[in-house]
Amino acid sequence: MNKSAELQGSAPRSLMADGVDLHGRGRLDEAASIYRQILAKNPQDFDATQLLGVVALQQGQHEVAQRLIGAAIAISPHDPAAIGNLGVSYMSDGHTATALEWFLVALKLAPDSVSALFNVGMALQKLGRHRQAIPVLQKALSLDPNHYDVCIRLGECLARTGEPREAVDAFESATLADPRAAAAWAKLAAAWESLGDQVRARECFDRARQLGHVPEPEATPVTEDAQSSRPSAHLLRQTAYALLANGLNEDAIDRLRRALEIEPMSLTTRLVLAIAHLQAIYQNSAAIMTSREDFSKSVAEISVWYQQHAGEISEHYQALGVLQPFSLAYHPFNNRELLSSYGKLCATLMATLPAKAADQYGLPAAMSRSAAARDRIRLGIASPHIKEHSVWNAITKGWVDHIDRSKFEIYLFQLNRDTDSETERARSLVTHVDDTRMDVAGWAQAIAASDLDALIYPSVGMDPLTQQLASLRLAPIQAVTWGHPETTGFPTVDLYLSAEFLESPTADAHYSERLIRLPNLGVYVESLAPPEADLDLRVLGLPDDEPLLLCPGTPFKYSPLFDHVWIEIAKGLRKQLFRKSRGRLVFFRSRIATMDRALEARLRGAFAAAGVEFDANVSIIASLDRPRYYALMRRSALLLDTLGFSGFNTAIQGLECDLPVLAFEGEFMRGRLASGLLRKLDLPELVATTARQFVDKALDLAQSGAKRDKLRIAIAERKDMLFRDLSAVRALEECLTQEVDRLRATRLA
Repeated sequence: MNKSAELQGSAPRSLMADGVDLHGRGRLDEAASIYRQILAKNPQDFDATQLLGVVALQQGQHEVAQRLIGAAIAISPHDPAAIGNLGVSYMSDGHTATALEWFLVALKLAPDSVSALFNVGMALQKLGRHRQAIPVLQKALSLDPNHYDVCIRLGECLARTGEPREAVDAFESATLADPRAAAAWAKLAAAWESLGDQVRARECFDRARQLGHVPEPEATPVTEDAQSSRPSAHLLRQTAYALLANGLNEDAIDRLRRALEIEPMSLTTRLVLAIAHLQAIYQNSAAIMTSREDFSKSVAEISVWYQQHAGEISEHYQALGVLQPFSLAYHPFNNRELLSSYGKLCATLMATLPAKAADQYGLPAAMSRSAAARDRIRLGIASPHIKEHSVWNAITKGWVDHIDRSKFEIYLFQLNRDTDSETERARSLVTHVDDTRMDVAGWAQAIAASDLDALIYPSVGMDPLTQQLASLRLAPIQAVTWGHPETTGFPTVDLYLSAEFLESPTADAHYSERLIRLPNLGVYVESLAPPEADLDLRVLGLPDDEPLLLCPGTPFKYSPLFDHVWIEIAKGLRKQLFRKSRGRLVFFRSRIATMDRALEARLRGAFAAAGVEFDANVSIIASLDRPRYYALMRRSALLLDTLGFSGFNTAIQGLECDLPVLAFEGEFMRGRLASGLLRKLDLPELVATTARQFVDKALDLAQSGAKRDKLRIAIAERKDMLFRDLSAVRALEECLTQEVDRLRATRLA
């Protein structure tokens, strides 16, 4: 079951347990009723959505099953069981080629899953691709030698490809797995007969008959013709999306190219294919540069192609936002040029959005007559994260709580159906909250009709709807900030709200927007009040007698450009084996197993190439809930920043626990989030400006408990400086007031 759903409290666990119990006992209608109760309270509950789909599948309602299980995959595209179940629903409905595509995705996510292997082998067999099915089924059998169905399918494929001796072995394994299975004895009899051993064939035939089975002549399997077995472009795109969500870009690109061959006029496929070149996990540095070149070239080609064929295609703005170039931010390079080209294309596509009211959007910056006469500035904030979320906690919440209501009216647009207690609290504080579920045209109309003076997007680049809306002109002043710390490249966004401690002196060149450096950290942040919890390090597989150096970044934050840093730290720790204070790097698994495997494989390979034993000084542990994670930080020696893309919330959590955080100060704001916190605390000894310096500082601190203790005391004394900074809010008010006054003066002139 989905662990995250349990942690989030998306459904009462006792209610879900009752549903699962009834489901397991075959009381399908009663189980379905409980799943519907859960979904009535939370339509995004993954478990209830998928299990309701499984009930429909068991009841033969294939289209309903496909809709529900597909919806579950949209909620959690990382679950191989759900993806496999979707394949089963298509297989049961007679769509074997479609089923195979989903089975292959599930197998990519869980390469050692016997059920995934069996499903792929079964689908290949049904499609008449027996020779391809054999190695897949053989791997399944190596993992589970007593799997009856695998033995049978493998034997059938071997018999079909003219390998009767091997078929006998497979069918004999089936009879050992289930000695009372008459069908296995009958198939074994046929295999012996094909080898000319009539005695053994008769013995097996008699055994099958004794068990009540008289075998019929084996029918030739029906192979689907080429047309019926060819996946649709839609299916290929859908499976590509699931693969991309799990960092399996090469397989996704293959499917997208096949989809484009079927539908060459699909703008959606072209856009997704362009972005698919940007990987989450790279295996080497050269691949990063290649992906950037491929993305740039693809965007340029699409822009030209669209101008030539705009009148021939059925999609325009609808193609935008399916996938965003999110991964570009994790490249430690200036992305302004790349994202400006992409942003211009986005604005061109969104300009085709039909306006529901004349002169409401798609216009140059202007100010309405009524707005020019208002006493208070009408400020809109549009985000899918007006709820408990890192973007809300770090950025938006402080603004909503403390912007001066005598000067500003605040309109919140919650662009996501999920709401929680934070949403409700915000509702009581502002002039207007809109959390209505609607399409992009509806949201554009609602925001434009609010007649805003200014509109802020706390993040652009993580959410399709936000990307679409930010590509429009919905208010005369439009701004973005660092919920996703990268320039948008959109010609429709005027200001980038950042902070003096987060930017370098030359940072203006990194943005397509006009950079605004708000004072200090630029935000009003509240302490999360770290919870107390007990923790046994041995349960986590960690030593309790050596310093722990936490590396808590998500997998895609670890660039191959900096693998040498972790190798050098491990190598330095290894030299201290004769000392008690040697130290261990501690990485964390994420919710995406394929990315975890890719990162671990790359790191292990890099360590091996450098002659450094990976397991001697590196541990990879499961992610922890917040109380246990805070407990681990209190037991650790050091938290190590990710190089190139820093972590604001990660660093601030460590500092709340008085844990020394070693930051790497990069060239771009996204690589200076942790260092900004430490600069604010006047702790330059915890800031490294080169990779070599980062390694040296990490080793020095790992080996000096006295230095760490001194830093803990300093952090405890100064950390309150990070919180409740009203000067940042006042500066934001002043910035927006100046911008609005300038436009009002233009309007009144």
